[in-house]
Amino acid sequence: AGLPPGRLPQALVDGGRRWWLAEPADEAALRGASPDWDAIGRLAVETDSMGLCAFARSDDPVYYLAVRAWVGAPAQFEDAASGAANATLAAWLASQDALPGHDGRYRVSQGREVGHDAIIELRVDADGQVWSGGRVQSVVTGHIDWPDAGR
Repeated sequence: AGLPPGRLPQALVDGGRRWWLAEPADEAALRGASPDWDAIGRLAVETDSMGLCAFARSDDPVYYLAVRAWVGAPAQFEDAASGAANATLAAWLASQDALPGHDGRYRVSQGREVGHDAIIELRVDADGQVWSGGRVQSVVTGHIDWPDAGR
């Protein structure tokens, strides 16, 4: 059984990476969903997309949207905190005049279902530029030595 649909239509959107976007009717349905990996994998391959980014509006005082990003190909996994998926979603919501929050700013909760609870901050400027960010934790540090281009 699929998720009951929300008010916005499904859409295939290209923001540098192509994502299918879908809005279930409510946050509880989204949070309780179990991805159909075979279907998401086929969708990703057949449409040359990353997979499915599903979002639901929330009444939580910390965030406006709950988001789940299911990558379908070449690997299959749920992304715990996808700046790319959320930036694509923000641009599409702006184009639909459906941004949550105020003044183009809102917060997203993502990753709770896979052991994380990321809060991602989004901002869509008046000229349509999208900014995403939040707190991060370094897991690798170091430096890269690039060979000189003139050699």
